[in-house]
Amino acid sequence: MHFSNYVSMAQARECVERGVRRISLTPTAARQTPERTLRFLRERGVEVEVVCSRGRPKKLGEEEVRKILAMRSAGVSFHRIARMLGIPKSTVFDYTRRYSHVALPRGEVEMVELGEARRVLRRIAGGSFDPELRRLASLALEAESREELEYYLRELLLCVSGE
Repeated sequence: MHFSNYVSMAQARECVERGVRRISLTPTAARQTPERTLRFLRERGVEVEVVCSRGRPKKLGEEEVRKILAMRSAGVSFHRIARMLGIPKSTVFDYTRRYSHVALPRGEVEMVELGEARRVLRRIAGGSFDPELRRLASLALEAESREELEYYLRELLLCVSGE
């Protein structure tokens, strides 16, 4: 629970009754809250943390942001990333722009590329597609190396294009 104004003794009692284990306060709220109230909370097992960050807390954690950045650098569209992660497209765009200066290791980008490829292959293998396409998708899913996976993806493309 977060407080941006001082915590009254009534609010402290309510937190304890509701079983709140942790509260955060702005620096100003921490200065304005009586020491007696803070002591009351701490004695009853409520962790009191002073948070210096301004504005609303970030919507996504570091892991989700890294996933967005890796997907974008792998060429995945904003719309597809939003659908895959279940977040608004505007959020994906905002985080991509906000963290454009962050360089991700190539290995992380490759993991996202492989994950996306395997997701598509699972849909093909389990779908109502041509038996040859399903067979190639199943073989690709069993691939043990990136090169082998790429080989089967090329075979799938050839099969789809009719060559």
